[in-house]
Amino acid sequence: MKYLVFDVGGSAIKYALMNDAYELLEKDSVPTPLDSLDSFKKAIHDIYVKYQDEVEGIAISLPGMINKKTNKMQIPGFLLYNDGVDIEAELKSVTTNQLTIANDAKCAALCEVTLGSLKDTGVGAVCIIGSGIGGAVTIGNNVLTGVHGFAGEFSYLSSDWKNCCGFNEKWGAVNSVYALIANVAAKKQLDKDQLDGKAVFELCNQKDEVALSCLKEFTDYLAAGLYNLQACVDPEKIAIGGGISKQPILFEYIQKSLDEIYAAIPFNIPRVQIVNCKYFNDSNLMGALANYKLIMKE
Repeated sequence: MKYLVFDVGGSAIKYALMNDAYELLEKDSVPTPLDSLDSFKKAIHDIYVKYQDEVEGIAISLPGMINKKTNKMQIPGFLLYNDGVDIEAELKSVTTNQLTIANDAKCAALCEVTLGSLKDTGVGAVCIIGSGIGGAVTIGNNVLTGVHGFAGEFSYLSSDWKNCCGFNEKWGAVNSVYALIANVAAKKQLDKDQLDGKAVFELCNQKDEVALSCLKEFTDYLAAGLYNLQACVDPEKIAIGGGISKQPILFEYIQKSLDEIYAAIPFNIPRVQIVNCKYFNDSNLMGALANYKLIMKE
């Protein structure tokens, strides 16, 4: 069977025709409409019309949190027009009832336990570093969603427990890619629009001292969050994803920061293994399909 699978991002809606073996038979993208729900629905509908005669159904990876009790979007992410909307019902109205939706980070985690770095892991976690910290806790082949679907929303964890009101000291704010870019730009006295993630890591790989000091500060925060996750759920592995996870120097610095935390503890506590998400930019697509197959099987 074939499936139409979507990965909705801030700038583009990636979509693919996939089969039961998770092979991407076709792949393309269109700009993500940011103006209205109607524009978003039209974009999904127009793509579906091309494939409706050859697909079993639709699987979607979407930013934000759908409340499991109300079935409405409670945290819309950057698609603000989805706030309070039963987005599944809205999209079914312009496509097919054979449609499933899951949070993008949860899709990435489901991809990892089904096919990737966390396969056959008893307890694991995924951290997706991007505009915030997306993620999930995995137990066996399942992704923990919690009572409302809020489990794994790591962006909302406090990074400073003495100053925990508001979002400025939340993990998603201090450890976003944007925070790293802004820190490097400020210390090099550049406009932050002059840099992006790729440029920052080019500086790091060239051993630029300012960029490396910012990376160390960044991974110190990140390691503190990973350590807190370890203390909460004792995972065998934590898989790191997002565009910057392709940078080997990031993992070198994460390990260095974690080792400093472990060394300062007077007891020989277990140490978690940090690994890379296996499928990078395709993980949301593959996880969305895995979610579809789980739900339709049930």
